[in-house]
Amino acid sequence: MSSPTLRHAVASAVGLLFAANTALAAPYMIVGNDEKIIWDDQGKPIISPSGKDTVQIVDLAKPEAPKIVATLQLENSIVGPPTNLAISPDNSIALVADSMTVVDDNGTRKMVPTDKLFVIDLKANPPKLAETLTLGKQPSGLSFSPKGDIALVCNRADGTISVLKIAGTQVTQIGTIAMGGSVSTVEFTPDGKHALAVKSPDNHVAVLDVNGDKVTYNKLDLPIYLFPYNVVVTPDSKLAITADNGFGGTADGNCAPGLPG
Repeated sequence: MSSPTLRHAVASAVGLLFAANTALAAPYMIVGNDEKIIWDDQGKPIISPSGKDTVQIVDLAKPEAPKIVATLQLENSIVGPPTNLAISPDNSIALVADSMTVVDDNGTRKMVPTDKLFVIDLKANPPKLAETLTLGKQPSGLSFSPKGDIALVCNRADGTISVLKIAGTQVTQIGTIAMGGSVSTVEFTPDGKHALAVKSPDNHVAVLDVNGDKVTYNKLDLPIYLFPYNVVVTPDSKLAITADNGFGGTADGNCAPGLPG
């Protein structure tokens, strides 16, 4: 049994996912619970076997009394996504990227990239897994277009972005964009004309052009601060703000050391 200190570390990580998705999810919120990583009192990560992760769907129709309507046994990860789950604009489906899993390497557990994306049918009662897609290695940050007809998923370890066509609960990969380096997350602009992809080790944000379901990368990279990790865009599509780790993505004393980025 985990000590209260260890369990508190997991709960704190889950809380970040609550905050990250509340604005997109009404009347639903989606929560990823990663049970593979906990920390001891010295901040050292402890890797547990996979198989205990869950994804919860929370009904926010009454915000003062949120209700969990489904708990799905789906692997997901807080290690290196950074935002690996989202709900479509019409609240019909949710996407969950399975970024990292645990393997046994000669008696030692270690985290390695995986390649799965889960599609959850939110119109089902209760919500359920609709299909599982195989994408590139380490699917991570993802984003729905404003219309909800396409989605983009960064395959961090492959240095690619998957383009997904969405028709109801049917999600189909229709393209793969080579980004020439690791990409941690991607975000559509609210006007639907562009998307911004964060190239963490290169300290750049790449600009993608969007025309219907055609997404192209014209090699326009904007230099920003050290090791960017996430990005948001203002409602008028005129300004973007990045969250940057600095320190080459390593621990700076304010987070748990030793985690793979």
